[in-house]
Amino acid sequence: MAIKLVIFDLDDTIVENTIPFSEMRERIFGEMGIEEAPRHLYEFLKAKGEEYLKLLKREEIRRAKKAKIVKDLPAVLDYLEKRGIKKAVLTRNCREATMIALGDYAKEFDAIITREDEFEPKPSDEAVRYLLEKFGVEKEECMVVGDYDYDIMAGKRAGCITVGVRMDKGDYRIEDIGELVELISWLDG
Repeated sequence: MAIKLVIFDLDDTIVENTIPFSEMRERIFGEMGIEEAPRHLYEFLKAKGEEYLKLLKREEIRRAKKAKIVKDLPAVLDYLEKRGIKKAVLTRNCREATMIALGDYAKEFDAIITREDEFEPKPSDEAVRYLLEKFGVEKEECMVVGDYDYDIMAGKRAGCITVGVRMDKGDYRIEDIGELVELISWLDG
C-alpha cells in the first residue's frame, strides 16, 4: 500500500533547536521557583493557570527564533510533493513558535496542527485520526515521524506506520530526515 500522508513532529525532527528543551524547562521552573520538574510540562503548566502557559509560550518563541530547518527537509518535501503525498506537522508547541521555526517552509505543508488546535496533545492519537479523515487516507497509508516517545505512541495508537528519528521505538528507525526518501521508496515498492 502506497504512502499518502506523512505527519512530522516539529522539534528535533524537521527543525534543529540550538536551545535544548531541558534549558527551556529550567528557565520556566526557575522563574516559578520550582526545583523538581514534572515530566509533562504543558499539562503541568496548564493546570497551574493561564499566566504559566504564557511563560511556556514565551520560551517556545525564544527557542523557535534560534531554530533551523534540518538540511534535508527541502529535498524530502520536494520528493513528497512530486509523489502527491500529503505533508502535515503535528506539534505540542504553540502556533506562533511553530510558524517562526518553520519560516517560509510553513506553506509547504498541507496541515499544521499545534496545541492551540484543541486536540488532545500527543501521545493522544486524536489529531492523527483527524488528519487521516481530513485527507481521506487509510491508517496503513500514513507515516508518523518523530524523535520522541509521544510521536511514536500517537502514531501507533492510530494504527499508522511509525518512524523514529534517532530512536528505536518506531516501526522503522532513521538517523536523519533525509533517509525518509529511501524508506518511502522501499515501502511503496
